[in-house]
Amino acid sequence: MSETSTVTIRPVHEDDSPALLRITREHGVIETILALPSDRLQQRIDTIRQLTSDDHWFVAEVAGEVVGLAGLRVGQGRTRHSGHIFLFVARAHQSKGIGGRLLDALLDVADNWLMLRRVELTVFAENARAKALYERHGFVVEGHLKMSVISEGALHDEYLMARCR
Repeated sequence: MSETSTVTIRPVHEDDSPALLRITREHGVIETILALPSDRLQQRIDTIRQLTSDDHWFVAEVAGEVVGLAGLRVGQGRTRHSGHIFLFVARAHQSKGIGGRLLDALLDVADNWLMLRRVELTVFAENARAKALYERHGFVVEGHLKMSVISEGALHDEYLMARCR
């Protein structure tokens, strides 16, 4: 991304599904998220169609191309004060500030529109760049989940991270 490239953050649309499926299949992305190589386009479309008022998803666009997705889901019942987030960025656009922009959009909704007190996420323990991004935004490690996710034929640990206000 050049300095003149503009990043646009906007709510997800159903027609973003093909680009999002392509990104989730990229090496450098799929091994650090919970997508599977067998995921299908219709699954992605159905997921977006089934978002509720408790789901807040944003995409990042560069030159009209979708390059990342981030989502926030508000808790239910007695966890209504909290939310869980996820985020991923296309390999070619990583380490360019796009993940930070997506995270800023989610935290703006969480803080200023929903008044959430707690926002949490999980991140692969070996994903140091993502962990550092979350720490820069005030998240701290609250737990270490041993052997919690399978990726590329191995069990991986995750950190549970949260930011409380």
